[in-house]
Amino acid sequence: MNEDTSFLKRYSRVQWSFFWAGITFGVAQVIYMIGLWVEKAQAGKTATLTPITVTTDLGKMFRSMEVTFYRIFDLPDFQLYGKAIDGVAAAGGAFIPGIGWPIVGMILGGWLVTRMEKESRAWVYYPPKVLLISFIGGMLFSYGTRLAGGCTLNHLMGGIPLMNIHSFVTVFFMAIGGAVGFYVLGRAGMASYFKHQETRSYVCGNDAGEAATCPQGKSGTSNPLYWVGFIFAVLFVGIAVYGGIYNPESLQHLKNGELAAFGKSVADKGWYFVILTLIAGIIGGIGLAKSGMGTECALVSWEAGGMMKKHDSFYAKMGVPRITRTLMRSYLPMIGLMAHWVVMLGFVVFAWILFDVAPGFSGALKFQTTAGNLIGGVLLGLGAVMLIGCEIRSYMRIGMGYLNTLVGFMGFAVGYLPFTLNYAAHKEFLSASLMIETYKWYDYIFPNSIAGQKAVLALWWVVLLFGLIYMIKVGARNTGASTSSLVHRNTEDVQNEIDEKGRQEGGNIGGVNVPEPASA
Repeated sequence: MNEDTSFLKRYSRVQWSFFWAGITFGVAQVIYMIGLWVEKAQAGKTATLTPITVTTDLGKMFRSMEVTFYRIFDLPDFQLYGKAIDGVAAAGGAFIPGIGWPIVGMILGGWLVTRMEKESRAWVYYPPKVLLISFIGGMLFSYGTRLAGGCTLNHLMGGIPLMNIHSFVTVFFMAIGGAVGFYVLGRAGMASYFKHQETRSYVCGNDAGEAATCPQGKSGTSNPLYWVGFIFAVLFVGIAVYGGIYNPESLQHLKNGELAAFGKSVADKGWYFVILTLIAGIIGGIGLAKSGMGTECALVSWEAGGMMKKHDSFYAKMGVPRITRTLMRSYLPMIGLMAHWVVMLGFVVFAWILFDVAPGFSGALKFQTTAGNLIGGVLLGLGAVMLIGCEIRSYMRIGMGYLNTLVGFMGFAVGYLPFTLNYAAHKEFLSASLMIETYKWYDYIFPNSIAGQKAVLALWWVVLLFGLIYMIKVGARNTGASTSSLVHRNTEDVQNEIDEKGRQEGGNIGGVNVPEPASA
């Protein structure tokens, strides 16, 4: 690109490094927490610092689609029970109609990136077997969120930095599910699709090992499922936004005999809340879409980075693309995740110490440790690999037009049904399988000292900061790239740098045969 091009134009047109994507998402988290803080303060309630959570909002948005569908076609609602009150049946089930503004924002953020880069990802081709696996992965993932009390965003990007005990347990089992999914699907010939992101210039201008998703006469939009998924996504967003801004009363209903307000509408929360949380979603979506950053690849890199350095040829023969092997060896996904942790947790520690606003994620069974965290964690890890992306990646990928994500997202809606249709039974199971009641590690260490709890969380922030620095150094050593490149350059540029260095040094960097293409 022309060096005379302005900084803004130059970096709006290209992908970003995982490090800066992590920083960007950390900023989005801070804006979101401020939005919740302002909303609570205006309502005269006690504020807590709760990072972005989306799975309950996702359920509310699916519920909005259900209610609209039933009313348009005059069909009975499968979640209604009991006698009608004033002509309206009392509603049961897990969710009332509502909207998650960060979800809308992340979809918008992904779409905005396609405008910046002048390249939607609707061209990306996936064969039928990948689409089927994505749909099943969406089902497993969404059901896993219900058992585990949240998605990978909740646990890995919010719960871990806030020292949630149930998140540490969930993430451990997510790692198991992710490893199983990566190995099984890799042996089944799916490994060539394990990529963080696609750009046409890299994918279609490279060797066969990198070009599995290049259209070659077919594109995502040539598949009718693309348009089915596109219409589903438009209805998903459109109905919720209509209810959230224009007519929230149209989707209100009775729940347990009382009128249930449309969740997180402008009328319910106020414009400050809506604008700040929507902006947080947009900024977060841009950061994710500008890098391909997600939670599942961070876990996989943490598990497989060392093995991919030692046994590169094995993973090459499995079909793992060269850029993905570099991504894992460099620990770039963990670098992005930890950069996000440092920004987000730094704000939480600052606000807790100076303003006495405590971290969230407490006060409910969903934030305690149950058997659901074990089972749900495995499903989250497995489903994320099958989706080629976790839930937050799915939102920005919808905005970017990825075919497999549009299909997988419809699987999300199906995966919620076992929980929704059997809500009471799931609540009983989770209550009966409660294992650890304490919410946070610092609660466990200093149960009677707020000052001690603040000190522990501040010390945890220092540990994460030094962990980030260490990860950057190890990633540079594993790949032969400079630390500056890992921090500032996008993954494709890092890969091109490594390939060129490998050719200059006889095809070997740090014991890794870098230019070797993966098998198609």
